[in-house]
Amino acid sequence: MSVFIIRFLPVIVFIILVLVWYLLAKNKSQDASLKQAPWFIFIIIAVIVFGFTLVIFRFVQFGEPPGGKYIPPKTTESGIEPGHVER
Repeated sequence: MSVFIIRFLPVIVFIILVLVWYLLAKNKSQDASLKQAPWFIFIIIAVIVFGFTLVIFRFVQFGEPPGGKYIPPKTTESGIEPGHVER
């Protein structure tokens, strides 16, 4: 799930920003400043939200304490035993 969020969050945020702008521009069609979309601001907001998401995933998803002993993968009679960290 986190891979999906990391890959598509910038696109989703950008689309939401454009839709909100479109709805505001549609309702206030007399205002000339809303005729052109502020693309640069949309891109900056999407990049900032994406950066915050990466930082949050870094501390939430990979928040294991350091230390432990790494046991490399090995071949046994029943197959390959994957590597892991013993804490």
